[in-house]
Amino acid sequence: MSDLHIDLNHFGPFELETLLFVLKREAIDHLHIAGDLANHFDQDAVPFIEELRRQLTVTYNLGNHDMLDLTEETIQAQDFQIHDIGQRKLLAFQGWYDYSFNPEKSADKHQRFKQTFWFDRRLKRPLSDPDITRHSLERLEKILTNLDQVPLVAMHFVPHQNFTMTHPKFTPFNAFLGSQKYHQIFVDHQVTDVVFGHAHRSYGDQTIDGVTYHSRPLGYLREWDLTIDFVNDHPEYNPTGSWNLSKRYNAVKKLPEFQAYKRQHLAQEFRNSMTIFEC
Repeated sequence: MSDLHIDLNHFGPFELETLLFVLKREAIDHLHIAGDLANHFDQDAVPFIEELRRQLTVTYNLGNHDMLDLTEETIQAQDFQIHDIGQRKLLAFQGWYDYSFNPEKSADKHQRFKQTFWFDRRLKRPLSDPDITRHSLERLEKILTNLDQVPLVAMHFVPHQNFTMTHPKFTPFNAFLGSQKYHQIFVDHQVTDVVFGHAHRSYGDQTIDGVTYHSRPLGYLREWDLTIDFVNDHPEYNPTGSWNLSKRYNAVKKLPEFQAYKRQHLAQEFRNSMTIFEC
């Protein structure tokens, strides 16, 4: 799974219990979370992980939101973890972005745009974004070269341009999604399965050049299928016909009918946000 955003999605006991119910029902014995658990990792994400670990093995890699309160030393120490899962290995790492998904603008313009609009302006990372990505790619290449088997891979950022945004309003943000260079390394090392998140759009399973990408991020509650379905089923709460997800969600979020609908459909929302492997 990825992009649970447990703080912004107001996870409480019911959400935790529902997630554990779904994991048990699906006979999951190892859950990996591919980034963006919470904006305040030690405060919110760590206790959540510890609760899950009472029931099953839980591993994770950081996303950009998780890095907010962390030092660069901590970020680097948690990157590139290798876990044994049955007979296979899972390579989990963060990834980053180098602006290459939006090459029309200069690095300076991307940086100015980032400092105005993008969450990562709040992070205090010492290197430039292209340099962070270059170091990440070098570590990935070295690890895959030295591993004795091809692993499953989990990362946070977007590894292929097919998963970038196409609407003209949002294409400037493609610069901060990831890098195509990850895909080339996966192809070179015959990696077959990569799970990622970050973009908050579910692409399901798509195979490109022999690499099957799995993307089912949970995302923000306003983006959940159950929220969209509720508003579509109750147009009286959206009289203007707006497709702005924030406006649609804000119009219904406090309604008892919506809260009941959410409780009824939350388990399915969680299940749809899982990629399950038999190992």
